[in-house]
Amino acid sequence: MTVAPSSLVTELPAGPGSPSTWSDQDEAAFAAPDSPAALGPDVPDVPLDLSGVTTRELRILCNQLYRVLDTDYPPFGVQDDYEAVVQALADREARAAERSESVKLREKFRDNPVGSRFELFHDGTMVGYLKYDMRAGRIRFLETVVGTEYRMSGLEPVLIRGALLNAHRRRLAPVPYCRHAQAFLLDNPQFRALIPSS
Repeated sequence: MTVAPSSLVTELPAGPGSPSTWSDQDEAAFAAPDSPAALGPDVPDVPLDLSGVTTRELRILCNQLYRVLDTDYPPFGVQDDYEAVVQALADREARAAERSESVKLREKFRDNPVGSRFELFHDGTMVGYLKYDMRAGRIRFLETVVGTEYRMSGLEPVLIRGALLNAHRRRLAPVPYCRHAQAFLLDNPQFRALIPSS
């Protein structure tokens, strides 16, 4: 015996606490796993090579894949894609932390007020210093000395930049007597505003 679709009952018997009509939400709740109502959010396309994808795009992709995994019946392969994206994000975070940590270990700038000089350390070894003297709110850069094995490393600008910023933080007016400091100011005009006019 076949029943015509128009004769299907859409009314439910009204009882205490039971709904009187069949709703779309009820239909989605009881839908077969293969029906469009049960599929959930669209599955994003995950490229095979994640190295060309930006970190921001990886985070968005990770969130989209998680929403797909959060459905009752996630499609095959989404779990593997999600794990690959999460691993790529973890690798990038580890590389970024390693890079920032190695830069901190490699170069350290400090003021040595006892010796009246700014010192630059590279991998724990002092590679250069900038001798100064202070009078009446001015700091005079007298001489920049960099070790012979580090002369071609370009550490003089790092040392002078640190000294200028330190003087600015301390509200001292730097006066560049040293030829390296004068050359740095020629190459970096943005720091000339720190030098007093008279």
